[in-house]
Amino acid sequence: MRKNSALVSAVAFSIIIGFSFMFIKIALTYEGQLLILAQRFTFAFLGLLLFLAIRPINLRLNRKEVMLVLVISLIYPILFFSSQILGLNQTTVTEAGIIQAIAPAITVLLARLFLKEQIQRIQGIGISLSIVGVVFLQLMNNSGGYEFHLIGNLLIILSIFATAIWQVMSRSATKTVAPIQITIYIMFIGFLFFNAMYFINGGSVNEYVDSVKEIPYLLSILFLGVLSTLGTSLLSIYAVSKLPVIQVSVFNNVTTLITILSGVLFLSESFHYYHVIGAVVIILGVILVNAKQKPDCSNAT
Repeated sequence: MRKNSALVSAVAFSIIIGFSFMFIKIALTYEGQLLILAQRFTFAFLGLLLFLAIRPINLRLNRKEVMLVLVISLIYPILFFSSQILGLNQTTVTEAGIIQAIAPAITVLLARLFLKEQIQRIQGIGISLSIVGVVFLQLMNNSGGYEFHLIGNLLIILSIFATAIWQVMSRSATKTVAPIQITIYIMFIGFLFFNAMYFINGGSVNEYVDSVKEIPYLLSILFLGVLSTLGTSLLSIYAVSKLPVIQVSVFNNVTTLITILSGVLFLSESFHYYHVIGAVVIILGVILVNAKQKPDCSNAT
């Protein structure tokens, strides 16, 4: 039963993240990155307070657990959300979605390094293939005369690394700290950090309040704050606490598909033939990474 719940959580997490790219793009047409991040975490924090009012949680942690949560918070939400929104401001949702497909490969690699999960030869080939697909996309963008989104795409890759590191660290952290406790602390830290950054950089209270009067912007921030920030944090941490990180990472394929479709269908972004080729190469690599592993007999005694 718990395994099924974890699988449902992983699917829900991937679907929400897939649509979040589109809502970030919509929000960026109204306001700047710092204000979006500040309000995103304000709504996430308000949602968290409502949750705690309904279901009080014991927040007591020992010193070692506090330090672990602080390190996780530097990766997610601070590094992840900063690089994601900066990247999307300089690339398209379609390209970001395709690049997102390398996330499982990166997660598998980090799980091998830090969780000592075994990587078979076919998975190594898959990781390499996914990277080749991303490089191919960038080369085709440049040679085809289209705008070259190198910086934006590198920032999206940085956000993918942040996600992978966060999932690996969360897998380890949930052995001693409850997933809900981790979520509460990282949401609170994100709320403090991004709001402080906004006001330190000259943000005003009037702009903070007036911006949410635009209905499309308000709906985007509500989605990003309550569902894509608070919701996905709860869902992802719960999923990796019950399932191997590598198994959870395969659901990034759902994220990739939804992100690409949302960019093309709702934001009318262009979609070229090389996007299809690049996507196929990347996803093929992901399939190889997540192929069912055969028992490793080389270590048999």
